[in-house]
Amino acid sequence: KADLVVAEYTSALKLLRKKSKSWNPKVVRVSSQTGEGVPELWGKMEAFRSATLSSGDFQDRRRAQHKVWMWSLIQENVLRHFQEHPAVRGELPQLEDRVTRGAISPGLAADLLLKAFTSSSSSSSSQ
Repeated sequence: KADLVVAEYTSALKLLRKKSKSWNPKVVRVSSQTGEGVPELWGKMEAFRSATLSSGDFQDRRRAQHKVWMWSLIQENVLRHFQEHPAVRGELPQLEDRVTRGAISPGLAADLLLKAFTSSSSSSSSQ
């Protein structure tokens, strides 16, 4: 049965888009109960790391991850700053209620909150 699963995964890998120029994924039969295949798996992992480091793929992926991470942090902080803004906090409960009741659209509520945020922010920055 395990050999069938290995064959199925091997076939499935052929259908996937290649993510690395320097590495073709391999399917390794491993058992956590008996330890069978663990040394072979570890060897494949080391070979992957070596191949991607020497080709530059590893560093390229890491740089891309750092960029995604930076933007995620910006989004989280901007959203938190927006949600904690006094003008937004004052309007948010009733607008959420109106949206959930279907009294206004989510888009209109978002526009109203953004308008409250920007008009209050621009008036406080011009003082």
